[in-house]
Amino acid sequence: MSVGFASLQHAENAVIPELLRGAGVDWLVEFAPASSPSPAIDVPRHRVLHDSSGWIWPFRADGHTLPFADESLPAVLVRHLFWDDLALERFAEALRVLAPGGLIVSVTANPWHRGSWRELGRDTFRLPAWPRFLYLHARHDLLLQIPTRRYWTSVLPGLSPLLLVVGRKPPRAATVRRLDLRRGFASAARAAPTTTCRAA
Repeated sequence: MSVGFASLQHAENAVIPELLRGAGVDWLVEFAPASSPSPAIDVPRHRVLHDSSGWIWPFRADGHTLPFADESLPAVLVRHLFWDDLALERFAEALRVLAPGGLIVSVTANPWHRGSWRELGRDTFRLPAWPRFLYLHARHDLLLQIPTRRYWTSVLPGLSPLLLVVGRKPPRAATVRRLDLRRGFASAARAAPTTTCRAA
């Protein structure tokens, strides 16, 4: 699918910047098709672009591997990458590189909206409908945050041109070790220098 979803840019501009503004995101990495115009957002971002051969910008890699360390990105925006056989692997990779507590925003065209049919034609059948798109996120250990209005406009066929899910990767639990106060005080007493007061 080589289309750029250009007709959906207006809808993305109306939703995504507002979501990011209220999420406390300092910067993010956007994963998107190479031919897709990016939404106008205020948050600093790095774009990683994809086409039928895999990731092509700013590096070249196969379509299901990202050259980022585990849990290294504070936020990711995944746009229009849910239509082919590698969608599940790409999404799992995006979650792998997302830091604990990090934000993920997923966007795809609504296959039941007339705008998708105008843009994609018969390829619209390859897009996930709302139940499948939501399940793709719910099957992972994510804390989903779907605005009520966005949920209902997604559920009702044809009402919204976009399907959108917002979630956070659960924060990692802190490890707590029991403090042995006796050993701490004994070593501190041994380390303290002994001095003699020579004051007259």
